[in-house]
Amino acid sequence: MDRFSVLFSMNRLLLSVMLALWTAAPLFAQYHAVLYNGTGSSAQDRLTAMAVAGIVNRDSARLYLLNVYEPWSYSQTDETWRDIYRSRGKVVFDSIAGIGNLIERFRPFIAGAVTYDPAATYGNFPGQNFLWQGEYAALIGGLTSRVPLTAAAAVTHNLASADSLFVTDPFDGDSARWLPARMESPSHPWNTAGLSAEQRYLTMLNWGAECVLPLCNPSKMYIREITDFTLRHRMFQVNLTGNDDLKLDSMPAPKADILEKCLSFLRQRNGASVFHLYGWIRPEPMTQWFAWFGASFHETLLGNLSWHSSFPAAPRSFVPASAVDPDTVTVGEKYYIVFIGSEGDASNWQFSFHSGAWLSPKRGAVPFTWGWNLHLFEECPFVAGYYYDTATPNDGFISVTSPLGYAYPDLWPIDVRSGAVAPSRSLLERYGLRTVYGYKHYEGKGTATYRGKAISNSFDFLKYGQFQQAVGAGTTFLYDPQLALQTPLTMFGGLLFNHCDDGSFYGNVANISTAASRILAELKKKPAPRFLLAGYQRMRQDDFGVRPDPSSSDLSMTRLEQVLSLMRNDTAIGSRIQAVTAEHFSALLRRHHGIAGTGRKGPVPASLSLSQNHPNPFNPATVIRFSLPAGGPVVLDVYDLLGRRAASLAEGDWFPSGEHALRFEPERRGLSGGVYLYRLTAGGESVTRRMLYLR
Repeated sequence: MDRFSVLFSMNRLLLSVMLALWTAAPLFAQYHAVLYNGTGSSAQDRLTAMAVAGIVNRDSARLYLLNVYEPWSYSQTDETWRDIYRSRGKVVFDSIAGIGNLIERFRPFIAGAVTYDPAATYGNFPGQNFLWQGEYAALIGGLTSRVPLTAAAAVTHNLASADSLFVTDPFDGDSARWLPARMESPSHPWNTAGLSAEQRYLTMLNWGAECVLPLCNPSKMYIREITDFTLRHRMFQVNLTGNDDLKLDSMPAPKADILEKCLSFLRQRNGASVFHLYGWIRPEPMTQWFAWFGASFHETLLGNLSWHSSFPAAPRSFVPASAVDPDTVTVGEKYYIVFIGSEGDASNWQFSFHSGAWLSPKRGAVPFTWGWNLHLFEECPFVAGYYYDTATPNDGFISVTSPLGYAYPDLWPIDVRSGAVAPSRSLLERYGLRTVYGYKHYEGKGTATYRGKAISNSFDFLKYGQFQQAVGAGTTFLYDPQLALQTPLTMFGGLLFNHCDDGSFYGNVANISTAASRILAELKKKPAPRFLLAGYQRMRQDDFGVRPDPSSSDLSMTRLEQVLSLMRNDTAIGSRIQAVTAEHFSALLRRHHGIAGTGRKGPVPASLSLSQNHPNPFNPATVIRFSLPAGGPVVLDVYDLLGRRAASLAEGDWFPSGEHALRFEPERRGLSGGVYLYRLTAGGESVTRRMLYLR
């Protein structure tokens, strides 16, 4: 080991001990940290600042970034969290500005620099322009505790640089290898003369997928501009996107090839476990494609997640202020409506106070349900605690789009779907939630095949309903064109409540009088008691006129209160309209329709049993019921009399102990009339029965 390495290790050890004592948790009277003010800084300095944060925040929250990479949805996000950490976390910030001062403050943590050409920029779509060599200088630097700098800046800041670095794999023992530390060197294939900027960038990414990906975190990967959170967790990163929000073919094939190579690698490394993708993707329906590989997605286009996720928080329980005891609710002759905030899966909303709406003094005046990504809560427990502690009984909480993030359980491979039940159930229980809002982002043609994987507007309802039942969801709200509207559906396993094409999904609320009239018209279509998901809307700050990226689907707490006031003034039904949270809505709905609890209670059957289907004979559909003495994977197949499998109702899906029912519709599967056998396999046992389909 050379003299520099020895000194670096000693200095880092000393500073780590000092900072561990200095930043030992909010259990003490004060928690000291550094605040770097990046207001107005250059793209190069912002990249360096995020790299420093990713490195120094790995094992403790040491560096908070102000206006380095703030969420677009609310311009006071960084300032507001700064004040919250001061007041609730007892943080005393030592504020500094200037990248030189930042490097000097944390020099003992920084082993040197990885250099790049600042002129090497690229954009996937108009308006995007990033330092593509700089991002990989940050990526390689993050693996070796070095920061990305131009060669000139490395000299200015007296940080050592080298031609290459020997990098080991701290995760799963892949062979160590030499990686370049001067990304601008003409000897690299991505710097070949005559190549376009896109060709150069994709050449580097293909190299990275082969040489760098195996050295990175095998359970997490980042898509889009690199962040401090990426580097804190040593994720592999690609900045790839199409140029359209919905069209799958807007993702060029060479870029999709790179993504597929990465997804296949992560699928192989994670086996039956879900792996997590962060960042953002266009077109958005590619999130379905990701699910086929066993992935969950999380929108994280912002900085400071390395701080939020490393800030210490004492162990605690999470009970929503809006929690409802389902045994105490009473259904009256009323019109029950629920409003749910959109974007709950996205950190751009979760960490920006739902675009500032959470900070409204009007919050709590009327019931409203806020969507949350429970995986991000688990990553950032201090943030979760803030929302739980400041919520009112009128602030409903719901998981979006699944407890594990923006994910599609019906598309996960069987082993992943089965393996995801326990962690999903655990998250719902940990955060005291019983409702989920799940939707599929649309493929414009209804269904399509993308690189061999089915992309659809609709869920596989049996797989999805069974999964939701298994994880203990009381009600799952969704937006699907194939299901009955504003109606409870139980034939697929769990309780689903669908809304679609009735103006309630990102509905136009630009004119609140028109919006109130639309909801009233829907309520009057059926007599009370009536249940209506009145709006899945973007909630925004009270200062409505200056909100960024305005949309006709935007609401504020003030405007929501006005909508409800207009509805309650209706002479026919206004006095019987009751806005409720999703938790209350679910409990009322289940009570009214006589639906038992969430599957978490009740007697456990003594043995495996398979009931005779009912009705039998049948046409067009029948229900098959079975009981399990213990939770586990279940296979339920239908065979013809020649022993050929005609249908599969459960393909190894995980079911909890208890009674279950699955609906079988042979006509939808193209089956002819006749005698069929259905066989249940679970827990190493099998049971078979006969049924007769009349056609």
